[in-house]
Amino acid sequence: MKRLFLSGIALAMLAVSAPAIAADMPSRSPVYKAAPLPIFNWTGFYAGVHAGYGWGDSENLSPNGWFGGGQVGYNWQFTPSWVFGLEADLSGADISDSNSAGVPIASSKANAFGTARARLGYTVDRVMVYGTGGFAWAHNRVADLAGVRDDTTHFGWTAGGGLEYAFAPNWSAKLEYLYADYGSENYNLTVPTNVDLKTSTVKFGVNYLFGGPAYARY
Repeated sequence: MKRLFLSGIALAMLAVSAPAIAADMPSRSPVYKAAPLPIFNWTGFYAGVHAGYGWGDSENLSPNGWFGGGQVGYNWQFTPSWVFGLEADLSGADISDSNSAGVPIASSKANAFGTARARLGYTVDRVMVYGTGGFAWAHNRVADLAGVRDDTTHFGWTAGGGLEYAFAPNWSAKLEYLYADYGSENYNLTVPTNVDLKTSTVKFGVNYLFGGPAYARY
């Protein structure tokens, strides 16, 4: 009986002291999960400048030289990894060659060209690899051995690809290769001549991405 009485007292003391012991124990801090980092968003209008080098084939000549200009476009990021866009560009150029014994033409110079293209890119955050293709034109001037000159505008197609990197919230840089086939056009030289014009170009460009913080790019 005495043991039962003492056991009851011990249980009562334990029940009274348990809340105080629990209060003295160190509390566990809540565990917070880090929010995922936002993915760069390519959607929006952009405009920029570019410069590059081109080379090509114009009948018996191999014109080559520098060019520079600007571009405008719009990107639409329709999944987390894929971007569709449209771009138009315009360049002033000196892609030329001459040959004092050239037949049928002795000189050729493309002094302006441009494109209107679609782009499809695959992105990993701020890096985009893309393919592109569409319409192309070039203004070209040729001369024959008699010094007779003529110029005209060629129309054709272009295709290529590039790599673009967004190095700041509103800025990107790109490296792009394009092949263009401008087709054949007739030139009124001493002897009327059809000239077929093709070029390859490599250019470096910088774009400003409009929208700023409203686009939540980061």
